Amino acid sequence: MIRRALLGATLMLASVGMAAAAEPIIGRWSIDPAGCSSEGDTSATAPLIVTVNSLRWFVARCKIGKMYKTGDAVHIQARCSAEGTHSSIPITLVPRGDRMAVTWDGAKVEEMRRCK
Repeated sequence: MIRRALLGATLMLASVGMAAAAEPIIGRWSIDPAGCSSEGDTSATAPLIVTVNSLRWFVARCKIGKMYKTGDAVHIQARCSAEGTHSSIPITLVPRGDRMAVTWDGAKVEEMRRCK
């Protein structure tokens, strides 16, 4: 019985890990390679960190609200706080291998690269 419970828990954890790994936007991205090993203090040097339910980039910390896909593009409506203000902003992420196009609140951002 214990063996079955352990096997079930192991399979469940493995499937959760595979689901997160299968989503190509999840991870740490940066315009400047220096952002991969530091937090950076500008939008160009700060990493974009994408998790299953949040994003963090430069001064913004966001919770993912609505999210949908069209082709490879992931469209997100996020609730963000930055420098004392709170707002709902649209974010579009289009992964292409180890590169990603980002549109943040209507503005296109320089292409980012996945941190390794």
